Amino acid sequence: MADIKLKDVLKGSGFVEIPKKWMDKDSPKRDTKPDMVLPVDKEIILKADTEEGKANRGIIVKYRKKGGYEVQYWYTTPDNIVPIEITADGTSKGKSVKKVTLEYHPDTD
Repeated sequence: MADIKLKDVLKGSGFVEIPKKWMDKDSPKRDTKPDMVLPVDKEIILKADTEEGKANRGIIVKYRKKGGYEVQYWYTTPDNIVPIEITADGTSKGKSVKKVTLEYHPDTD
């Protein structure tokens, strides 16, 4: 009996075999330990490590009890929320966005 290969079973089905290696061996390994844990429904202000002489800037992140995250960009002070351009999957979604909500959460229960 001949060995059946997955690629032959999938042929014509529209499905493709998942590559054996997800990451190139030369790619840097990602540190999977969190830098911090976001509390529920509390805005956390993050400041970028800007060069001397450049204005302060950063983001405000909130993990929402109902799921998802809210993200806002600030410039000079955290109470100065400014519009930014949002790009998703390489496509601009607008240049005057002040608040982004990331909604999707996989069902893990």
